[in-house]
Amino acid sequence: MLQFALLPLQAGGEAADLDPTTILIATVIGLIIGLLIAAGAGYWVYKDASKRENNELMWAIGIAALLFLFFPVGIVALIVYVVLRGEKTDSEPMASEATGGEW
Repeated sequence: MLQFALLPLQAGGEAADLDPTTILIATVIGLIIGLLIAAGAGYWVYKDASKRENNELMWAIGIAALLFLFFPVGIVALIVYVVLRGEKTDSEPMASEATGGEW
């Protein structure tokens, strides 16, 4: 009976008629979208952390898992990562430095 309490109400105050198949499809689509968002954020964090020589795998898995399982906590964790990520450290010299000396 709880599922009927969560259904949106129509203008007249009666519950909308949604069959279980519609609810299942909406749930699956929502899970897929959530998984894509978590995977995308995890991939971005992994690439960014590897440029900064942080523990990229830990950050990526942690952010992706928190975004997928506990979305508001995942957003806070993503903000914490951006604040704590540190300076960018490239092992290769900058492109302008590699071209030679001054004119």
